This record gives sequence, C-alpha cells and structure tokens, in this order.
Amino acid sequence: MPSVIIKEKVLDGRGEVVAYKHQPSIYVYREWIKERRAYRSKRLEGARNIEDAKTLALEVAFQFAGKTTSANKKEQDAIDRTLKTQAIEKAIESYLNYQKKRAESDIIKRATYEHKEVTLRKHLLNYLQEEGITKTRQINEMTFQNYLIYRKGMKKLTWKAEIVIIKDFLSNWLLKHRLIEPEVVADKNLFPTIKIRQDDLMANPAINADDWTVINKEIRAWVSHGASHPNHRVHLWRTLFWHYTLIAKNTGARGEELRKLRWKDVEIRDVGRISARKKQEEIEELEAEGIEVIDDGNDDNYAWATNPEALGREERLIAYVNVTSGKTGQSREIPTSIGYAFIRWRDYLNQYYEQHKFNKQVSGNDLVFGNVNNDGKEYNKKSYVISWATIRSNAEDRLKGHKFSNHNYTLYSLRSTFVENKLLEGCDLFLLSRICGHDAKVLLKHYERLDIRERAEELTALPFGKTKKQDIKVELFSN
Repeated sequence: MPSVIIKEKVLDGRGEVVAYKHQPSIYVYREWIKERRAYRSKRLEGARNIEDAKTLALEVAFQFAGKTTSANKKEQDAIDRTLKTQAIEKAIESYLNYQKKRAESDIIKRATYEHKEVTLRKHLLNYLQEEGITKTRQINEMTFQNYLIYRKGMKKLTWKAEIVIIKDFLSNWLLKHRLIEPEVVADKNLFPTIKIRQDDLMANPAINADDWTVINKEIRAWVSHGASHPNHRVHLWRTLFWHYTLIAKNTGARGEELRKLRWKDVEIRDVGRISARKKQEEIEELEAEGIEVIDDGNDDNYAWATNPEALGREERLIAYVNVTSGKTGQSREIPTSIGYAFIRWRDYLNQYYEQHKFNKQVSGNDLVFGNVNNDGKEYNKKSYVISWATIRSNAEDRLKGHKFSNHNYTLYSLRSTFVENKLLEGCDLFLLSRICGHDAKVLLKHYERLDIRERAEELTALPFGKTKKQDIKVELFSN
C-alpha cells in the first residue's frame, strides 16, 4: 500500500483526504467500507492544496452516497467560487451566448457560430460526460486522449475542425476566466496528433464532363416534375437550385458568396460571337442582291464580336460577378460566360411575381438566390445540401466518380470543377487564383487533381520535320 504523507479527517470523520508520497500534489478522498474491509476512493480533480481538497470532498461524498450536489445548490456554488471552477454545461452555454452576440454583430459568420454550437453542445459535452468530467477544473492533460476514438468514423478534416473549436473554448474562455489550469491548455499533447495526407484534401472532387451531363439532366427532370406540384414554392425552389448549380460551376464562387450575391453585383454584357453558318447565309443574301462582299476571314466562334454590324454576329452574354468572401473579406470580380442563366432566372422571378400578385419586379438590392416568400432572405444552407443529396442519390448508379478520389460529389465540387476545367483549358495559374480568391499554392494543394491523359497529346508531341534552331554568338570583348 502506498505511503501516506498527508491525511486529514473530513465530514465529521466520515471520510478523509489523503496525499501519497509518490504523488504528493494529488489529493484523494476516501471512505472506509466495513463490509468490504477496504477503502473507496476518488481523486479530487482541481485541488491545488489541502484546503481545496477538503472543500471538494463534500461533492465526492455526495457521489458516493448516490446523491447529486444539485440538492445543495448553495453549497455547490460556494465550492465552485472557492475553486474557480464551473459546471461544463454552464461554461459552454456562457461561451456560446457570447459567440452568438458576436455573430449578431457580424464579427463572426452565422455559420461559424452554428459549427461551434454543434461541436460543443453535441460532441464535447457528451464526450466529457462519458469521461466522468462535470467541472472545468477536472479537465487535465489526459482528458482528450480518447476524443478521436469517441468521434470514430469522422473524416480527419472534421476531427481537426472540431479540435480547433474546442481549443478556442479552452484557451479563449476557460483560461481567460481562470476556470482551468494554464498548464493544461499549454500542453502541446493535449489532443492526439492528426496527420493530414493529400488524399484527405480530396473530399470535394471535381465533376467530370460525363457525370456533369448526368447530374444536370437529373436536376432539369427534377425541376420539370416540380412544375406539377400543388405547392408553387416547390417549382420556385427547384428552378432556383438549378440556376444556382449552373452559376456555381461556371464562376467557382463559394456557396456563401453566391447566397449573399445581389443583382446589383451582376453586370451582363453582350460581347457577341461570329457564327460561320449565319455569316455565310448573310453573305449569300447580300450577293444575291448584287452587293459585293469582301470576307474578312474571321470565323473564330470564341472571339468577341465587338462590332454590332459584323456579318454573322450572334448574341453572346457574359456576366461580371462581384463577390465578397466572408472568409477573407476580399472582393473580387469573376467573368463568366453564362450571362444567359442570370437573364433566364431574372425573367422567371418576374413572371413568378406577376402570377402570384407580388406587385414587384427584380431590383438591384434583391438577393439573386433569396427566398421571395420570406422577404427575400437567404435560404438556409441545409436546403441546398439536402437538394444536392437528393439529386446525387437519384443519379448515383449512373455516375463514374472522380478518377483520383473515392469521395462523393458535394456542392463544393462545383467550385473544384471550375478550377480543374480552367487548368485543363490552360488558364494562367495566377489569374485563376485571383478569380478564386486563393493563393496559388493553396489552389494547387487543394484543387489540382488533373487527369494527365487530358493533356497527353501536348506531352507526347514529337517534333517531326523540325530543324534545330541555330543562332550566332555576338562577342562583347576580345579576350
């Protein structure tokens, strides 16, 4: 039996507080059980000296007796004030109330608050209860060693995000309010180490062309079925979601940026294009009238036709979309070739307003993807996630998936698709990183998953018939 160096009777002799020679800074409350001829004991977490230990002994004695200290709330509050500790649940609520005020003041995003709320209320609180920890000062260097086991089945990036939130709660709330030991928060090994590999960063794979055709057809069929639904809001939502996916895929904007996008942030320009077929028809018509036409030879279908009188010119609408990142606060302009999608969606909304007696038209301050039946406010992010899951589930047996990733396509895959497509098209890396609001290094690390076969032709090209270029060196000096 270990040697006792401190022993003091408490609770009128019912039990005693002891400290052992091999661990003199750790205090234990114990009671002698006659029937078993042995001690029942428990470590007094948070006790820094014998006085703290004697105060905490009351709580442990109640636990041994099968009672809770809530029956003696005044005594419990006195203990908490003495030891500068607090019930875990109460500490979490106080922290979340403060974070909610920050979200309401636009200091942090609403989504950030919601993520913290789920992590702390649902995961941290339940985990600590399973570990038998009810007070903040019971948290020690070993408390979180089983956290990843408790959250088994989650992705590594999810683990890491939750740990960041818990660490913030410990350091920026419990520590600042002196509700936890500083050395616990400072411990670098408080949480198990998580090693993020490259395949862990591929959770939002780009959608290949064949799969996008399948997904887009599925969405359009889903929209068509919604037209016959008795609730007109169903078709409205499905049409909104369809245009949202088109614009997300062709701008690479983040979901939050599009949900906050207003019509005044979108500028549509008709840059035109030359249709070779239409051009030939117009030339033939002019020649039939006896007018000689000199063909300028411009048959480039992709180049802008800035001259509105050019032969063969057709409308080509591009859009300049100004978005502001909630992540960085940086504004940027994204050119995209799907100006027609904005026009079609605007026309649909105006028709919807007319049919349902709204007595209004689309205006500049309206959200592009706002809920017109709820004062134009944002739809909840979950609505988009649920609809995407529905489409993906309906099309699942027809999807090939990404060549280098086993993960399912997500809404964020639309952004990955934009990046990957632009890289395949040879878009300048620094221009692309500017459009996406990312550092070039981050862009390559998180989004570059190109199938090399897509560019095999240029990599395997052989210089048949080419002669080696020669030049003559010009001497600058005689030596």
